[in-house]
Amino acid sequence: MRLKYATRITVIELVGYREWTESLGSDREWFIQETQATLYKSLQEVASRLGGFVLPVRYDYMLILASNINVDDHREILEIASQNSKVEVRIASSCDKTPLGAERRALEILRKIRGDGLAYEVCSDDEIVVIAHLDVNNITLNTLSEGVVKTYHTMLNLISRLADLIEPRGGVIQYLGGDNILVVLPVEEYLSSATLLIRESNLKAGLGIARTAREALKLAAQALHEIRSRVDKRNMVISYIDL
Repeated sequence: MRLKYATRITVIELVGYREWTESLGSDREWFIQETQATLYKSLQEVASRLGGFVLPVRYDYMLILASNINVDDHREILEIASQNSKVEVRIASSCDKTPLGAERRALEILRKIRGDGLAYEVCSDDEIVVIAHLDVNNITLNTLSEGVVKTYHTMLNLISRLADLIEPRGGVIQYLGGDNILVVLPVEEYLSSATLLIRESNLKAGLGIARTAREALKLAAQALHEIRSRVDKRNMVISYIDL
């Protein structure tokens, strides 16, 4: 019998974050950025140890790719987040066929939490995660010829176009820095979704499919390495799967 798959997304909310930032006075932005970086670092450390991966997205809201991270492990994540946050933290986790659907469901149950706390929905399907690691061809050469700022703006414009393509399919996109973009894909029709993305620009994509985000990221990096070893690297998708 064909297994049913879903992906788990955990939403982390910093409660009252805007009010906290406004209480700091005018000379505050350096401290806000420092505080955000410290919290993100602590969350990435615990999430990766548990097999997950943190997407910082807005920083007052972060996402964890949390497939097969259980409720007790989420309690540890909440504890670490609370220790490193200047405000209360609440966390909700849920599953869906698409990462965006899982995020929206988690956000719904997050609203039911009063103050800090955790809400965790058990997934009825097997939890996996499908990750595309996108790499922009020739960005290093373009940086040398066009400059850092222009190529950075080029990356932002590209991410915006890719987001417009993948959001209707339920995908989630995150810039990783340099010429690297991460896309969390739906568990069904992921190959057609990845192909749609690389046709948008001069891209290549390594796909990793596994039971945890950390393993999927590793497989995606291995697939990308295989593409880079080939003579013709343009508009190519290679998938590595470990289920």
